[in-house]
Amino acid sequence: MLSDDGPPSSMEQINGQQQQQQQQQQTHPDVPMTGDTTQADAEMNDPGANRNLSKSVVQDFRKQQRQIALVTFAVLTAAGSYILMLFIAMPLSIHLIVNMNEKGCDPEVQDDCFAATDDSQRTLTLTLSLLRMMTFLMGSTVGVVSDRLGRRPLLIAALTGYSVTAILFLVGWTTETVGLFIFGGMVLGASSPVTPHGIAYVSDVSRPDRLATNMGILQGFGYFLGLLSGALISLAISESTTGVEQPEGTPALDPYDKLFNISYSVGLCFSGVVAITMFFFLPESLHKDERTLKIDWKRANPFGFLALIRRSAYLTCLWVSAAWAWMGVGALEAVTGGWWLRRYTQSEVNLFIIFTVMIWTGSALGAALLTPVIVKLFGLKRAIHFSMVWTILVGFGLAFAPTANLSYIAVGLSFFAAPVVPIELSLIMGQVPATEKGALAGAVRSSEAFSKLIGILLFGSTFANYIAPFTPDVSCVPLDYSSSNPYNDCDCGVATCPTYDPTNSSGRVFNLANPFYYEAAECTLGALSPKFAAKTSKYIPYNVPEPRPIVPQSFVDDGYITRDDTCEGGGGLGDYSTLEVSREWCIGPTTLTASLGSALAAQFNADYGCPGFDFSLYLQDAPKYENMAVCEADINSADCNQTLFSETTSDPSSLNYDAEEFAIYSGVAYNITNDVDDPCAYFGNAELNLCWEGVISPFPGMYPLIYLSGIGLMSYIFYIIAEVCFSDQDQKYWFHDKSKTGNADQDNSKEVPSDDPASVRPTAQT
Repeated sequence: MLSDDGPPSSMEQINGQQQQQQQQQQTHPDVPMTGDTTQADAEMNDPGANRNLSKSVVQDFRKQQRQIALVTFAVLTAAGSYILMLFIAMPLSIHLIVNMNEKGCDPEVQDDCFAATDDSQRTLTLTLSLLRMMTFLMGSTVGVVSDRLGRRPLLIAALTGYSVTAILFLVGWTTETVGLFIFGGMVLGASSPVTPHGIAYVSDVSRPDRLATNMGILQGFGYFLGLLSGALISLAISESTTGVEQPEGTPALDPYDKLFNISYSVGLCFSGVVAITMFFFLPESLHKDERTLKIDWKRANPFGFLALIRRSAYLTCLWVSAAWAWMGVGALEAVTGGWWLRRYTQSEVNLFIIFTVMIWTGSALGAALLTPVIVKLFGLKRAIHFSMVWTILVGFGLAFAPTANLSYIAVGLSFFAAPVVPIELSLIMGQVPATEKGALAGAVRSSEAFSKLIGILLFGSTFANYIAPFTPDVSCVPLDYSSSNPYNDCDCGVATCPTYDPTNSSGRVFNLANPFYYEAAECTLGALSPKFAAKTSKYIPYNVPEPRPIVPQSFVDDGYITRDDTCEGGGGLGDYSTLEVSREWCIGPTTLTASLGSALAAQFNADYGCPGFDFSLYLQDAPKYENMAVCEADINSADCNQTLFSETTSDPSSLNYDAEEFAIYSGVAYNITNDVDDPCAYFGNAELNLCWEGVISPFPGMYPLIYLSGIGLMSYIFYIIAEVCFSDQDQKYWFHDKSKTGNADQDNSKEVPSDDPASVRPTAQT
């Protein structure tokens, strides 16, 4: 650590030199201070030199806290709106619209149309990518403009951008137009998130010794508590819409319609009202004497931050460390929701929202409450080591949790990891004087957006491919679906109806007396497909034994099947779940109606679903029933075999199927053997008792392990490099000498030459 060279001999010389520095910086903000003509230059070369406090610093503790509270409230509201609209409602809306319009998902018969599919995940990835791209393109511009105009007008403009986004999302859902969601994301990205404005604001008004604590308040009670509030509000809205039993006849889409309309309307009200509140009550944080004289558009380009962060190798390493972390956050935004739902085979929106609420609870409390504690105990820099290690452990906790219940371990770990955000931001913002904090905040904004963009594109795209539909190998499908072999071992089941192949051209017919084979059904869960214990195929004999076949709901209602909700294996929330699976009849209703009459055909479809008959037994009965029909029409007909007729009528047990069953299977056999491709009709739901054992994947926790632990480790490595190799280049604007008091124009803040906890301990003294 550097020693303190002491103050110059003349206070007038200090003030004059500092004014010269500020004027030079305002005129040529993109030119680093070099040479030895000013005290500012000496400060750059000697971070241990004394400096006056910025004029923007609010020395009055109560006034400072009021301003911190106001800007924290603005960030809280924006973060709440972000979770409510962008993190929960917007992805679910996109998944639902895409899955309905492109995948043909019908909410009337499928309760997981909101879950990620390959197409809907790609659309979500595009939306988030364009949002971050616009933030990247506009971030530096907004930062440079705020150095000229102040933080307040840009913060209000950002809140207004949230309001416009809410309107676009509201109209997009009402009209089921995905393009409006994409455009809304771009509008929000262009107007920039509110949190970076809050970071610059807090950096302006905070004394160095309070910066980490105030940043912790902003992150904990503003950002993280806002995320938590948005999740809680979303959960309340979801419980009041999708979580209540709907009156009979209510369209299945109606609860979702209410959920999204209310969510976007609440987000609109929050952001709009707070924008108006900030307009009337929030004072400007940047002192007029510390604003730039003009907007330097050269520094407003998206890559303008590169010149700023190259000031020192120390700042560069800090920046790369933060960039890795932001990349992981981008991946988390794009993937975690869909991954969690698919990983633990959940089909209820509320379960995911509860998980989100728990995560943000741990993060909010950790950032707000733990930050000042660990800074006091360890010092600013050692506190970063502490929280970065816990960040890596969060990824391990989520990656290795075999059940949804155990995934909540990550919630507890996030409490200890959350302080890394405000503490590292404090260290980064403490590398420049007050006149450059806006530019640095803009650089943070651009770099954060660019890094998140990389994470979103990389992980969102690969996850979309990971959940792409696939068809399991046919070897998992039993060749013979007789009553003695009713089960299959395929990941996703088998095709509902068999394929007729009398010549065995497929090579898969087990017995030419029963010339059918089954194909493996297409999966929509990709490599995250669950493995169900005792899972049956969609071939359903009437008296199939337990455990847990797929059966029509009428079987349960009529008492044919009794469910005790017991399971083998573990996983999910509890050991089992009961879902309703849509049933379609592969044999056209026209043929069935011709064989049975419309009433019996409808009842048969509702009760039985896919055919469950042995074709060889049907062939044995066919000549007997044909002969019976001829003899009953004319017993003396030459085509009537009276001996066979007598044997059949006198011994009904010689028949495999009674007259009603034979009539049913006549229509089935006709359609299959004649390759009749009648349209399928929907005939209600079948209840499936699921008992999952785990996930079919070499390592289902791969995603959180990479984007939390792996990328978190890279972030930690670059922070270690900064501290080990370049700590002598730390500018130390984050240090404060508590022995000095006075106003902003009189307080020469002596830099402390160590990272001793006492030297950076937050204090309420003024």
